[in-house]
Amino acid sequence: MNEEKSKGKVLKVKSSTDYPTERGYYLRGNDFSPVAVAVLLNAPMPLEDQPDTKDIKIPTDIENLVRLSVEVGAALAGTIQTENIGIEKLICNVVGNPNIRYLVLCGEEVEGHRTGDALRAFLNNGIDDRRTIFGTKAPNPYLFNIPMEAIERFSKQVTLIDLLGEMNKEVISKAVWSCYQEPEKQVEFKGYTLYDPGAYPEPAISCRLTWIVKHPEEIEKWELDEVMEKIKTSAKIEEKKVVEKAMTKDEKFVKIGKHLAKISEELSEIAKIFIGEEVVVEAPRAEVAPPKKEEISKEEEMEILYFENQLRGYNCVFAGFNALKSGVCGVGLNMPLAVNKAIKTLGKLKKDLNKSSMPAEKKKEIDSRINNFLKQSEELPTDPGPCQKTADNCKIGAGCFANGVLDILNLITEPRR
Repeated sequence: MNEEKSKGKVLKVKSSTDYPTERGYYLRGNDFSPVAVAVLLNAPMPLEDQPDTKDIKIPTDIENLVRLSVEVGAALAGTIQTENIGIEKLICNVVGNPNIRYLVLCGEEVEGHRTGDALRAFLNNGIDDRRTIFGTKAPNPYLFNIPMEAIERFSKQVTLIDLLGEMNKEVISKAVWSCYQEPEKQVEFKGYTLYDPGAYPEPAISCRLTWIVKHPEEIEKWELDEVMEKIKTSAKIEEKKVVEKAMTKDEKFVKIGKHLAKISEELSEIAKIFIGEEVVVEAPRAEVAPPKKEEISKEEEMEILYFENQLRGYNCVFAGFNALKSGVCGVGLNMPLAVNKAIKTLGKLKKDLNKSSMPAEKKKEIDSRINNFLKQSEELPTDPGPCQKTADNCKIGAGCFANGVLDILNLITEPRR
């Protein structure tokens, strides 16, 4: 490891050359500090002169906490809003600096995302084999876009100082101050024994989000296996690129030679055919029997009933969408997300239909009805706008019409796997 400076027994090292790799709402402080601060960003306000855009204004109290954290000694301090991409960006930035050994989590919980709960559960419990955080109440706790190496390193490198719900400047200042005390002057703080343990004993990791999954909030549980295959395929492609890049000149010539030899063999076979050494015999034509009349079994009847019930549900869902599209819901956040989910579940229904053994004529009829819903979706909003609750335009309280409409599908049997 490349030592940068050492004070007593506390070793400090250089961060990666591109640290911090991911952009966000944060400030960079002393790179040799052992602590980073993540302030939960709840209900960001739209800009006063642009209320209909996705641009946001950080509330003053949160901005002051971020600034204070750096001023009292944090290596990085910034906001975090989502339980997936927000955590992924945080991980990328922290593992780029092995000197960061603590993460102070503070601020009020993020409504709807439960980001604080997700981050706490991640550092306490880890993730499963489908990159889902264990034991959290967050709705979409997926870490799809960063390498497992970074996920594992983050868990080993940092200790969480859990101040979820805390907004007091003095408490957060004390937390940061406690983290960079020398080992022989360790401090007791809210049940934690804190001191600077020095840099993590492995080199910095430089990584960025792959963006394999740009909208993890749209992923349904039944899609997780498909997403994992996509991640594995992408990893293999990257590994292949690395191998090809590292291939020596002689290895390239050997590989080219093998391909040329194979081409030569194939050309030789073609030449034999032309000079008559091999005779190409046309395969006998199979007689096509007249189509049998399709009979519907009990199992097929149940399949047909299943799809009919699904389509009844979509009748209600699209009636609701069409009623909402001309109001504030149509220019808001949740209705476009709900429409996109409906489009996706219709696509899944279409795949299930293709696998079905029901008679072709009935399958064609149901497929036509699914296509009709997909056609209707083209007239609905699919590009998320600003949250209308945040903008104070939605007056229905804690509920959401758009999400409520989509919940109708939960009353019907889930698609067969």
